[in-house]
Amino acid sequence: MKITADYTINRQQRVNNNVKKPSFQRNWAEHASWGAKYIKETGKADFKLFTFPDMKKVFVEIGNKAESKFGNLWEKVATLIAVQGSAFSIEKAIASDDNTSVYPLENKGDGIFEAQGIPVQENAQYRYILINQDNTVNIVKDPYSKQQPNIKGWSEIYNPDNYEWKNTDWLEGKDPRRIVRKPEEPLRGLENLIIEEINIPTVTEEGTFKSAKSHIDKVAERGIATAVEILPVENTFSKQWGYDGVDKFAVNGNLGTAAELKELIDYAHGKGLNVIMDMVPNHMGPDGDFLSKTGPYEKGPGRFGSLFNYEGPNNRYVRDWMANAALWWANEFKVDGIRFDMTGDCDSDYLLKQLVSEVNEHNPNVFLIAEEGRIDSENSYYKGTIYDKFKLSHENELKMIDDGVDNILHKRSTLVPDGLGFDSEWDFKLMHTLKDPLSKPFTFNIDALDSNIWNSKHRTKFALSHDEIGNYDGTRLAVKALIPELDLVNKSKGNNDIEKWQTAAKVAQWLVEKMLTGEFDEMSMEELHRQAKEIGLKDNEHLSPKKIKVAFETAKAKQKLCLGTIMTIPGPKMYFQGDDEMDLSTFKFFRELSDEKEKRAVNDPDTLKQYKEKGYDTLEEIARPQSILGRIKPIDTTYIQETKDYMKGLTDLVKRTPALQKGEIKSTIKDYNHKVHAHILSDGNEEYMVIKNFGDRFHSKEYGVENFPDGEWKEVFNGDEKKYGGSGYINSDRETPITRNNQGLNLAPNSLLILKKI
Repeated sequence: MKITADYTINRQQRVNNNVKKPSFQRNWAEHASWGAKYIKETGKADFKLFTFPDMKKVFVEIGNKAESKFGNLWEKVATLIAVQGSAFSIEKAIASDDNTSVYPLENKGDGIFEAQGIPVQENAQYRYILINQDNTVNIVKDPYSKQQPNIKGWSEIYNPDNYEWKNTDWLEGKDPRRIVRKPEEPLRGLENLIIEEINIPTVTEEGTFKSAKSHIDKVAERGIATAVEILPVENTFSKQWGYDGVDKFAVNGNLGTAAELKELIDYAHGKGLNVIMDMVPNHMGPDGDFLSKTGPYEKGPGRFGSLFNYEGPNNRYVRDWMANAALWWANEFKVDGIRFDMTGDCDSDYLLKQLVSEVNEHNPNVFLIAEEGRIDSENSYYKGTIYDKFKLSHENELKMIDDGVDNILHKRSTLVPDGLGFDSEWDFKLMHTLKDPLSKPFTFNIDALDSNIWNSKHRTKFALSHDEIGNYDGTRLAVKALIPELDLVNKSKGNNDIEKWQTAAKVAQWLVEKMLTGEFDEMSMEELHRQAKEIGLKDNEHLSPKKIKVAFETAKAKQKLCLGTIMTIPGPKMYFQGDDEMDLSTFKFFRELSDEKEKRAVNDPDTLKQYKEKGYDTLEEIARPQSILGRIKPIDTTYIQETKDYMKGLTDLVKRTPALQKGEIKSTIKDYNHKVHAHILSDGNEEYMVIKNFGDRFHSKEYGVENFPDGEWKEVFNGDEKKYGGSGYINSDRETPITRNNQGLNLAPNSLLILKKI
C-alpha cells in the first residue's frame, strides 16, 4: 500500500470548530459534486463525502488491484493504528505496496470532507476510511457510489461518458410522443399516460437490460401503453423486485451496466415510449447497508430496513442525498418520470417537498408520481398533488424546508408543509374497490366505486400492481377472481383464513395452468381430484369440470371489466406487465440475500415468516423462474389475441377521445339492484357514457339506465363483442338511436360498454 501523505493520528486532535460552514447553494454544481467525480480528460477524480460532523479524519483509499470485499490487510492495520494511538504513523505501519494508495480528505465543516485532483484509473475501486474521536476505524463504501460491483465491498469509479444518446429529438422536446408535467406543443400531458409496469428480471428469461429490449418491442407493437414504469434497479445483491436497494445511485449489476440501462431507455424513447423509474426514498434494504457507520444517514430500523434521518440531528445533507438520487435518475438516465415508493413511510413531508422542488427546478419536464399510502384522510391523501399555489423560488422554498425541519427538530413547531407538488399519486382507493370484490364477491360497494371514480382524475389508476399480485399469493387478477367463483377458500385446507386463501390460490393457479396447456381435458375425474387434494383441496370436496370452465370464463371477463374501468376514467392509467394479453403466469416476490442459503439451511425465521405470509418460497432461484412473463404456454392462444384486441380497441378510443383522456365527469348513475354503474364524461364538445355491469345477469334488449341523460346516443365500444371473447350482447347494430325512452340495451354480465352522444 502506498501512502501519499504522512498523517500521524493524534488521540487528542479534535475537529476545528472554527472551520467555516458551507453557505446555502443547492445549485447544479453542488448537486453534481458529491461522491467520486471522475474527469476522464485528466485521469483524476474529486471526492466529496458527508459523514459524522465530529469525525476526526477521513481518507479515501484507491485500489486498482484491490480485493472486492472489506476484509484484507488494511482493516487489520487500521485497527492496529487505532489501538496504538498517537504514537503510531500510518506510513510506518504499512509496508510498501503498489496495489492501493491512501489520500486524506480535507474537513470543510458540517461533516463534509473533500479531496480534489486524485489520480485514478477508469473503473478503479475506492472506499473511505473513517477515524472518529476515539480512534475507532470504519471502512465503508461511498453512499454516492454510482458503480458498486459488490454491495459489501469497494465502490468503483464511474465514467459518465459511457453512452452516446441517439434519440436526441426526444431529449430536446421535439418528439410529440413525449409526456411532460407541463405540456407545450408538441409535447403531451399526463392525461396521455397509459403505463405498463414492468420488472426487468421477469419480462424475459434472461432478466437483463439487454434482453428487455425485446419486451419493449412487444409493448410498442401492441400500441396500448404510452409509457413503461420500471421497478427499482437500485443496486442489490441479486435479481429481485428492487425494493431492497442499498446503493441509491448505482445500477443493479445483476441486470446489466449503467450504459446498458441507458441504451434500454434510449431504445424505448425511439419506440415512442416514455420511461418512468421507480425509486425507494423510504428505507434501505436489509443487506449491504453501511450507512450507520458512514454518517448520520439513518434513524433506526423500520418494517423493511433502516429508516432515514430526514428530520433528526444533522439531517440536511441526508435530505440532499436523497434529492440528489432523484436528480441522478432524472439527469443521468434521461427518464421521463419518477415514481417514489411508499412516500408516507418516509415520515417526512419536508423531504417529499424537497424532492419535488429539486427535480422541478433542475429537470422541469420530468413528472413525479407518489405511491402515497396515507388514505385515512382525504386531505392528507390529496395534498400531495397540490403545488403551484404554494410554490416559492427555488432558494426560498429550500430555506423554508430547512427552517421547517429545524423547527420540528427543536420542538418549536410540529407543522408540516402543504402542497407537496407531486404530479400524480397511485389510486389505492379505486384499486381496492375493484380488487376486494374479486376475493369477497358479496362486498361490492357501488357507492365507494362511485366516490372514487369522481375523485380519481389526477391519480394513477390501476386494477392490480406488483404488490397486489406478488404479496398476495402471487396470482394474477383472473386467477384471484376464479377463487370465489369456485368457493375454493371454503373447500381448501388451512389453519386460518390466510392459509385457506393461499391454498385456494395454489389450487386455482394449478387449475388455470392445466386448462391453458390442455391437460385438464385429458384428466379423469379421479386424477383431477387426486392432484387437487395433494395441493390442498379438502378430502370431502369435489369440483365439477364444467363449472370450472364456466367460472374461468367469468373470471377472465372480470379482469377485462376491471381493466376497462380504469382505462375509461380521465387521467393517468396503469396495468401490470402481461395484463394487456392476460398472461396468467404467477408473479411472486423473490430475492436472495448474500447469506440466504446459509441461513435457510438452519430454517432462518425471516425466511419462514415470509413463506407463511405469502404462501410460497421467495428465494430467487425458486420464485423468479415461476414469475417469468409468458411462462405458461397455452395450446390455444385465442384468449390472448382477444384480450389484446380488447385492450387495443379500448385504448385506441381513449387516445382519440379527449373526454376519456382529460374530460370532466358530469354525472354518475348507480343501479344497486343489478350492480351496474355508469359515469358520463364531457370535454365541452362531446359526451360519452361508460356503463359497467359488475353483476351476473344477462340483459337481452331490456336493460334501461335510470335517469338516462337527454339526447340521442350510439354505442362506440362494447367489451362483450365476440372478437373480444364475449358472448355478443352488443347494441351497435341498432337501426334507431338510444334515447331515454328507447333504451332496451343488451348488457352482458361483467362487461363494459361506451355510448357517445350524437
